[in-house]
Amino acid sequence: MAPDRLQRVADQVYRLEDRFVNLYVLDLGKIVLVDTGTRKAEDNIRQGLRELGKEVEDIAVLLLTHHHVDHVGTAVVWKRESRAEVDLHRIDAPVAAKRERRRTHGVEARMKVVAAFMGLFTPFMRGPPLETDRLLDGGEVLDILGWPVEVIHAPGHTLGSCAFYAREAGILFAGDAVNGRRGTPEPPIVMEDVAASRDSFRKLTALNAPLLLPGHGSPVRRG
Repeated sequence: MAPDRLQRVADQVYRLEDRFVNLYVLDLGKIVLVDTGTRKAEDNIRQGLRELGKEVEDIAVLLLTHHHVDHVGTAVVWKRESRAEVDLHRIDAPVAAKRERRRTHGVEARMKVVAAFMGLFTPFMRGPPLETDRLLDGGEVLDILGWPVEVIHAPGHTLGSCAFYAREAGILFAGDAVNGRRGTPEPPIVMEDVAASRDSFRKLTALNAPLLLPGHGSPVRRG
């Protein structure tokens, strides 16, 4: 029997680890994916859906925190197979659609090497173009299958990075604007705008969300 793919982190919310990145599955009757992992995540997501007694056709919404391939890697699959709505910030949407390219920057010597590596090899890692259905700006409150979800523009890691705050549930989906690799909030180490990333990190951590779910690392609980 295959091991469970889903880790329950809150009522109706599950974490799925795809190699080095997290994506989150919300079971709200229909399914919401917060990010979609790398292109290799497809089988794990399908198994995770089966664990919930769901089918691919149950995926209704894809909330994407930013355009990086390790977060949107299977989005085209679910958009095609389930007609899921793709939500992404309008600044990152042209990159996901392959109409624009961006450079990343690293902090510290080792991360500058990582950023250079990403610049060289990202073109070969990219999947097919992904078109966005709902362009986000930040500041709006979305009705996600009955859940009010605040969109927080958190630029820096990418220029269009967003966090999604389900305030009533006390859950902040921070994407890569906040790193949780050591079990505590840390700023990102690869980014498109260094100064903006620091401001976004301070803004998100100041929310003191009871449960912060990062794109990388472990969930961070307060209180």
